[in-house]
Amino acid sequence: MKKNIFSTLITLIAMLAVPVKGTQAVETASLTQKAQHYLEEQYQKINPMARTIVRVSPLATALDSRRCNGPIAFIHAPGRATRTTTKAICNQPAWTIFISATIEQWQAVAVTSRALSKGTILGDSDIYLKEFDTKSLTSPYFTNPGELIGREIKRAVTSNQIISATLVEKKLLIRKGDLVYIEANKGAMTVRMTGTAQQDGSLGEQISVINSRSGKQVYGYVKSQGIISVNGH
Repeated sequence: MKKNIFSTLITLIAMLAVPVKGTQAVETASLTQKAQHYLEEQYQKINPMARTIVRVSPLATALDSRRCNGPIAFIHAPGRATRTTTKAICNQPAWTIFISATIEQWQAVAVTSRALSKGTILGDSDIYLKEFDTKSLTSPYFTNPGELIGREIKRAVTSNQIISATLVEKKLLIRKGDLVYIEANKGAMTVRMTGTAQQDGSLGEQISVINSRSGKQVYGYVKSQGIISVNGH
């Protein structure tokens, strides 16, 4: 009996001697890892459609593992530059560390599928999408080819050239005050009426026209030179 009691006591002592893991999670992320996560979140908010890549410059080991008894605050003002600096601030103990990083934001951009001469009206076959790091682009660009259909090339361009806003302009097919044809399709039959355009319009744009016969205002989409369709594009 005494032997059993002694064995039980030994077992209890051994169990109490086993180290108990703390309930508080151990901070394992380095300062550069935290900075990278912070920057990725910031730039993804700015352009959620882009594939964002953040490369943080390595810190000395002593700095990268610097202790902070509280949350580390990051201060950064996103800009257009590829290379950037972020400030990491700790209040307890008080320290500040500057962290450098490079930012890339890859996105599909509209480019020319072939060489185009000045005055070309862009169509579907003239445009395709190609991925670029948009942080390195200095001119406005288009990500939706539909925005370019019907626009006119202002100067000759080569194949695979990014189509910037400075390269194109809207080709007006109808000007305000023009006498135009209003087309309406009813089954296999097309009815044509005349009217006066109340505003300028390029291919695919919706404009208002006063019907010459009824005097009523109707809306239609510019189909071609001097013609609008009330049935849609």
